[in-house]
Amino acid sequence: MSRIAVSGAGGVIGARVLQWLAQSFDVLDVDAGTPAAAATLAATPGNETGTGSGADDQHDLGGAEVLVHLRLTREVTSDRVRRVLAAADGVRHLTMVSSASVYGAWPNHPTPISEDLPVRPNLEASWAVHHADAERMVLEWCDQGDRSVAILRPAPVVSSGLGGPIGEAMLAAAPIRTGSDDPPVQFLHLDDLASAVVLATQRRLSGVFNVAPDGWLSPGELRALLGARPKIRLPMPLPKRLDRYVARRVGHAAPEGLLPYTRYSWVVANDRLRAEGWEPRYSSAQAFVIADVGMPWDDLNARQRQYATLVGAGAAVAAGGWAAAAWLRRSYALR
Repeated sequence: MSRIAVSGAGGVIGARVLQWLAQSFDVLDVDAGTPAAAATLAATPGNETGTGSGADDQHDLGGAEVLVHLRLTREVTSDRVRRVLAAADGVRHLTMVSSASVYGAWPNHPTPISEDLPVRPNLEASWAVHHADAERMVLEWCDQGDRSVAILRPAPVVSSGLGGPIGEAMLAAAPIRTGSDDPPVQFLHLDDLASAVVLATQRRLSGVFNVAPDGWLSPGELRALLGARPKIRLPMPLPKRLDRYVARRVGHAAPEGLLPYTRYSWVVANDRLRAEGWEPRYSSAQAFVIADVGMPWDDLNARQRQYATLVGAGAAVAAGGWAAAAWLRRSYALR
């Protein structure tokens, strides 16, 4: 594995993946390219700044036998994936970041979901449908030659700075309840996804792997983390109202068709990836606190860390009072 080409490194996960892979391998950031390629990219219609779409148009993987295709954008169009695969004739292994949303969110889902569950995204969620289409294309490409493909399906990705668009949308939707629906939720820290990408690439894993923290947040644990924030209840069915609310909170183009993903559970199991040696560093509670407070875990004070750890272990009742007080203190500080 002399050279690894990374596509989509301009996105929210790319910097971490490039840094960690470069410690052991010759890594080509396909998005950066040469100055000439960069100029061509800048003139490409529909190019999205910061989403890492440059690799789709440059068609130059530098002779790499290993490709990492990162996608944490709102939509993954078939044309973009097709262009990447067309440039990957010499690639023998591909690691692709997809999304756990491809399972869909349905009332009859098991909790948690394993990789054996058929892909069935909710049709109103175009972002989930596009991820499912991308997976199908990649698997077809793999069958055409002696290649291996690792498809990673992360839970909603968050961090202290910019998370993935699905993760940001689910954070914004956390206080919302529609009717009696109150499903468990998961949040995956960005560093844990990056470590999964590195492991799958280094070991050339083959197959589909969920990427998620151990366990999930129960409704009671999520309520404790939300603290004093008012719960927002929306009458059913108002999917467009939910999408507009989330879009205002996120502050930029957010995924649409979120309603089923806030009504029903789509938390996933991580057993298969754990069996390959991967271990998450953060729990769902810790990832939520880090993203909600807006600072790295190492910068949280001892009480914030203790609270997140207690909630992650199921002690939300004991810690709920501190969460409410902390939220009130932050609210008054911002006034």
